Amino acid sequence: MKSLWLATLLCIPTAIFAAEEKQQKPQMSKPQGLSLGLGAVASSGIYVGEKTEIIPIPAISYETDQFFIRGLYAGAAIYKNQFFTVNGIANVNMMNLDVDDLDAKKLAERNINRSQLEDRDRSIDVGLESILRMPYGLVSFQAVNDVGGASEGAELRFNYQYFWRVNPKLTITPNVGVDWLSNKRSNYYYGILDREVDRGVESYKPNDVFIPHIGLGSSYVLTDKTRVSGIVMHKFLPNKVQDSPLIDQDSSTSAFVAISYKF
Repeated sequence: MKSLWLATLLCIPTAIFAAEEKQQKPQMSKPQGLSLGLGAVASSGIYVGEKTEIIPIPAISYETDQFFIRGLYAGAAIYKNQFFTVNGIANVNMMNLDVDDLDAKKLAERNINRSQLEDRDRSIDVGLESILRMPYGLVSFQAVNDVGGASEGAELRFNYQYFWRVNPKLTITPNVGVDWLSNKRSNYYYGILDREVDRGVESYKPNDVFIPHIGLGSSYVLTDKTRVSGIVMHKFLPNKVQDSPLIDQDSSTSAFVAISYKF
């Protein structure tokens, strides 16, 4: 099982550090080019019996003035000037649920059998992103909808991040934000499906929820072409999510670290 935090981490690190260069050099127009590397992501679980896992992943970023690919997150500029950008975006949301990974004993304590539950699939999200670059940081807003047939729900994401250049090699990037999940999206990943109710599971639907997060990123330049980057993020689950019989935590912490080479 991989949760929403993994999806967020796969998008944010390369987005943060691509944005870092643009934040510091707003007049820059030449393409950013290709960066390849290797990283690892660790995420604490939120579902019943979900374990903390460390997963190696490729760190891929490709940047031009009009188009970008950052891991499982891609987009193209619709409008841009020195301070404001609107992108069309698409990403694979890695949040999913494999019921075979759930703890049968803990489920039984909640009067649920794994055979009564269904997997939750990953979604393919498409939407718009706006980015405002200011002297004291960067504000981004995303509005996406699942077009892959999983939840078919919508999500809004707001994030603020500040780039603190400690020295020519080290940049620290604190960030804070909140995500809003629509009824369909929240009920799909955190609630009990109607088909599961038909099998005897007590109905539960959290409906739309707000999930705030805080994070701290960093980037260290090893050479002109090589850097190490990482981020730690903590998300706070609202009571409506915590009360779900599928959920076992009140928050989740995830971390990402990678070394990349810029061609």
